[in-house]
Amino acid sequence: MRIDLGVVALIEDSEPVVTAVLLARGLCEIYDRIAQEGEIVQQGASMPPIARRALARLSRHCLTEGVDDLGSSIHLVMGAASRAMGFWGIPSFAGDFKYSDVELVDDASGVPTADCRELARLGGSEFDAIEDIHHEQLRVAVQSYPAAQRDRAYTTIREFVVRRPVCSLDALHRFITNDHLHGARAIAALYRPIPQTAMANGSARLCGRCGSLLWPTSDPAFPNGRCRVRRCAIRGETIVGDGIADPSLFRLATGAVLAFWVGPGLDEVALHDHLAGQGRSVSLYPMSDAADVGLDGLEVGLDVKSYASPLVLGARLSRGVGRLSIFGRKIIVVPDYKVRLNPRYIDDLRASYVGAEDLEFMTVASVIEEFSA
Repeated sequence: MRIDLGVVALIEDSEPVVTAVLLARGLCEIYDRIAQEGEIVQQGASMPPIARRALARLSRHCLTEGVDDLGSSIHLVMGAASRAMGFWGIPSFAGDFKYSDVELVDDASGVPTADCRELARLGGSEFDAIEDIHHEQLRVAVQSYPAAQRDRAYTTIREFVVRRPVCSLDALHRFITNDHLHGARAIAALYRPIPQTAMANGSARLCGRCGSLLWPTSDPAFPNGRCRVRRCAIRGETIVGDGIADPSLFRLATGAVLAFWVGPGLDEVALHDHLAGQGRSVSLYPMSDAADVGLDGLEVGLDVKSYASPLVLGARLSRGVGRLSIFGRKIIVVPDYKVRLNPRYIDDLRASYVGAEDLEFMTVASVIEEFSA
């Protein structure tokens, strides 16, 4: 397999940047094989060529900079990838390195992060790492609905899963039989049985914030368990929800759905519900996800983005904003905790965006303040 680094070279003439992009592409391809073909991650010839090349480059960084060879094992890399690259212990990935704040893998689900997928696209990857298998199954399934029902079906299914990451079999059956028989197989595939490792003494407990599970942990700081939806856990103290006496009667959203839909959906649903409570004309995932939240028909489109790096997000938006372009005002909404972690986040995002669309950049709190009047 020939690796064309021409696009990467145009991004920045920097060895660490090239290595980071190749790592992102390699990790996305590994995940793609696991998700679609059930492959086991192994060191050796069966590993995707792009990943082998990335590891070789990473080893060179480690050896020339006098640190432990992280690139010697894909398993070491996958373990480190849930931390920001600036904390990998490699000097060239820290300091002023433009992607030092990027985490390549979601530590809870093992799924490549949004930042990772965008870095992969910067490298000219031939596969579309954004389209995870569950999302595509749903889009295909919706095509089996009558044309006039497709947008509503997509929105309804997406909202159902975001609001119910843990769902009883009875509730899931009622939802499917009520106008969603066309998508029954795809909807069922968004869930899995609750794993034994999520139970304590045969029962399980819900997170009171996002509705997912609180997983047992030996960490004394989490006596009631810990939520593995990263964007929920980062918001602070654990909120304990209801208990599930018989987990066999419930289903849990898959890891990819938790990472790509439920986590981001916390702010999406909060925005929708708050504005609806203010009497605004608001819709969630309008027109099959043209925006996360629509206000006053096509007047305002709100798209929530939770990328760790404003530079990666700026590059992503510069390539295009999809159907958000059909809205009069196009607003990219950033969770407030991103700005608490990086006070320059909005400024850096605005500076890195060079696309054609007239975008606005706001935090969740500033959107609520402006549109609650």
